[in-house]
Amino acid sequence: MTPHREWMIYGAAGYTGELVAREAVRRGLRPVIAGRTASKLMPLANELGLSYRAFEVEQAAAHIGDMSAVLNCTGPFSATASPLVEACLAEKVHYIDITGEIPVFEFCHALDAHARDAGILLCPGAGFDIVPTGCLAASLKERLPEANTINLAFSFGIRPSIGTARTIVEAIGAGGLIRRDHKLTPVGNGYCIRRIPFPGGPRWGVTIPWGDVYTAGVSTGVPNGMVYTALPLALGLFMRLSSPLRGLLATRWAQRRLDRIADRLFSGGPDTEARASQRTAFWGEAVDPSGRRATATISAPNVYALTADTALAITAHCLSQTGQSGYFTPSMLLGAGFIA
Repeated sequence: MTPHREWMIYGAAGYTGELVAREAVRRGLRPVIAGRTASKLMPLANELGLSYRAFEVEQAAAHIGDMSAVLNCTGPFSATASPLVEACLAEKVHYIDITGEIPVFEFCHALDAHARDAGILLCPGAGFDIVPTGCLAASLKERLPEANTINLAFSFGIRPSIGTARTIVEAIGAGGLIRRDHKLTPVGNGYCIRRIPFPGGPRWGVTIPWGDVYTAGVSTGVPNGMVYTALPLALGLFMRLSSPLRGLLATRWAQRRLDRIADRLFSGGPDTEARASQRTAFWGEAVDPSGRRATATISAPNVYALTADTALAITAHCLSQTGQSGYFTPSMLLGAGFIA
């Protein structure tokens, strides 16, 4: 790694990226902010007194060579992670992002040896929901070492941003996933529905193909698991009943229309008051072959405040490292107690 300490937030003009940039400045940090459109970056850069760079992700290698780390906040990460990771490998720059998308985790994990050769860290999933649920899974594995199943669940507690909504739209078309015998196994949408004892009271949970289906298996070695999100029972049942139509929902025509609906419903994300007042909730259970169980819950700040906090902490950790390299989940990098 080069000795400079400059780092970049890519996607700073987006909802979460701007929150991260503002929180970084509040902490006295001076990141370079970047994204695709100069006209969107310039007002924020002027307000915060930061420098900015406008470029497409495919041109990243020409713009990040003087950085020590890039924190990618631009989703869907299925479109942005690959070119940014490749540029970071080429320029020997740490890569961090806030994705929850399984293909991105698989892609980065497959590049573990390349990252070690380059002497850099690849840590996708540095925000909600991978950090709290990943730490929860790691702590359950410590409590029940013989566990062969770890199930996880989360409750947003708030309206999602447009980036999160688009990720959910992609997932609806792709169908569900669970981890079975160390392998990702396709299942229908709404595959399992159950009451989840979240902090503050039970809620209905519905299985979704969220990132922890993959990352919890990598970080704990536990072969089986599912991830639930809190949803109204009626919506969970609709997901299950409409699952046979998911092929139609995956078509470009349907995805464009679902994206437009998401744009209307979720544009802008939650406001400052909502972020301050609403909290997220997490639950996990580990089960061993004899049927013994261990459960745990976490109550945490709003998902976007949480993401800004954990993403900045993980970026700072990457910037401080001279010996670690390769692919890491957040719990692998910083331990089960990191979320605390």
